[in-house]
Amino acid sequence: MTRSVAAAALAAAAAGTGTIACDSGPEALPLATAHQMGPVAYRDPVGGVSPDGRLLAYTQGRELLVRDLGAGEVRSLGFAPSQLRYLAWHPDSDRVLVHESTFDRRRQGWFVYDIRTGRKRTMWGGRYSRGLPSRSRLLELNWAPDGKSLVGVVRDGRASRVWRVEADGASGEVIGEGRSLSFPVVSPTGRVACIERYGGVQHLRYPCAGPPVEWLEDQEPYGHVAFSRDGAAIHYAAPNADGVLELWTRPVGGGTARKLAGAERDVYAPAVTADGDIVYRSQHYLVALSAIPAGGGRPRRITSFQSETPAWSPDGTEISFTFGRWRIATDDAGYPDIDQDIGIVAVPRFLPKHAPDRIVRRSYSGDQGMHWSPNGRWIAYHSHVDGTDDIYLVPAGDTASPRLVSDAGLETGWPRWSPDGRWIVFPTYTRDARGARRSSVYVIPVDQETGETLPQRAVDLGDFRHDALQAEWTPDSERLVFEAAEGAGRKGLYVVAREGGTPERFHEWASEQVHSGISVSPDGEWVAYIAPDSAGLFQVHRVPLGGGETVQLTVDPTRKTQPAYDPTGEWLAYTVFSYEVRFRRLESTLVTTAAPSPSPPPPP
Repeated sequence: MTRSVAAAALAAAAAGTGTIACDSGPEALPLATAHQMGPVAYRDPVGGVSPDGRLLAYTQGRELLVRDLGAGEVRSLGFAPSQLRYLAWHPDSDRVLVHESTFDRRRQGWFVYDIRTGRKRTMWGGRYSRGLPSRSRLLELNWAPDGKSLVGVVRDGRASRVWRVEADGASGEVIGEGRSLSFPVVSPTGRVACIERYGGVQHLRYPCAGPPVEWLEDQEPYGHVAFSRDGAAIHYAAPNADGVLELWTRPVGGGTARKLAGAERDVYAPAVTADGDIVYRSQHYLVALSAIPAGGGRPRRITSFQSETPAWSPDGTEISFTFGRWRIATDDAGYPDIDQDIGIVAVPRFLPKHAPDRIVRRSYSGDQGMHWSPNGRWIAYHSHVDGTDDIYLVPAGDTASPRLVSDAGLETGWPRWSPDGRWIVFPTYTRDARGARRSSVYVIPVDQETGETLPQRAVDLGDFRHDALQAEWTPDSERLVFEAAEGAGRKGLYVVAREGGTPERFHEWASEQVHSGISVSPDGEWVAYIAPDSAGLFQVHRVPLGGGETVQLTVDPTRKTQPAYDPTGEWLAYTVFSYEVRFRRLESTLVTTAAPSPSPPPPP
């Protein structure tokens, strides 16, 4: 697979000058663009067109927006208290069903918004049969065209079931079982289609209770499928030879497949309006590294290819980063086995690099967050290799044999060496008896001369109940500084002793970017963090360690995350990102006249 996008497009993103579009197929009408809040812990914004074709509902972080496609006006239905994960229109086009989930997954459920009034209510309320699966476990709900029932999926370990639930919640039944089922949808004929994944391959089951259909075995469908108004054709996203999703259509039961749309990144999630138009999404995702003088100034580009999470070498001559194509849907379906690797570039004069100078780790295991030991002999990083979610240690000069040094990680963050080389700190989660996640901070005692480690130990934060995110060290290696998510749209900076205690908050601010990262200056005077400016763009700020007046350090019109001071305190690196979903409309006449493709490309 191709591991980077066009250098020119990435350079434009790093400079804040836009992106390069490479759409192919029939020309589609742009409808709206949704911006995601950050590259970490988020998936694509969700959305869809109303069945009558008048309205487009979509999410932007926790906000639910509705665009009138005739008048062009956009109206906000407000901010949810947690992340919006799924969205489905009712057939009457007056209501939209939305799934909310907190990052720790302690609270999640389905809610119905009345489009006219903006009022919100819990789906089913108190009228829900005890014989049905828990409402919090029902995912990817979709309405039947007659509005009398919904279909959704429940996953339990390696098994999954598709349920059809009556609209009043009084009854329901399992209509499909499999290893890994997803995205059920009811066709105009009343039958239910779904996607099954096994052996690393995607298959269409139609009906969902049956085996995979033979007439779509030459392509792999990803995400939602949609049917034409008469149910005679199916529209779906399938990967090309590079693993990038394109939009296709073909007759139900078999026939010639025709390509409808393609782009540089994924095209997917078709929905059909009453007049036969298709509304779909196109993903645009760009990340690159830049730096500014530590006190603010003109940005300097470091990389022009997909790269994020910068960290400096002990002598300040190199920067490590995570790179790869992740956010391609074919990678996301196999998470955590994703195209995300670790590389290094030299930064003698901040000349933009178009590829890594060296590759530290290359695998489909979500390698990320590399950090050098102070003496430069060792590298710590996070990985999902061998089914883990933990911290690994490897000699800087021989990275072929990493060693697992943490235990039972869950959504583990990036490791950081203490300045004295004796400790590695990292955040992770644990689960309580109910299965809810609670954040924790751990340290690993380590000898940076030999690489020998002792078992991890928890930093006792007392009754601290917020999400403790990225942790960094003070210069004396005695204290930890960490950012915390204190609730929806609220963040704080805290300091605590390495041995534990009551965390002391010294700064708070409003931000919708959750895992944005922080950095402590080498002299211990400043903490760099990410906060929105007056236009809503995420910028690099700094605040004195312990609290005080804040300073905005970047002002250019790009979105930023993951700041990192260099060891001299002269420079501050960060990630520039553009994370968008663009909604487009393909008129029914273009759907029927799209040029046929004699044979679709084989799955990658």
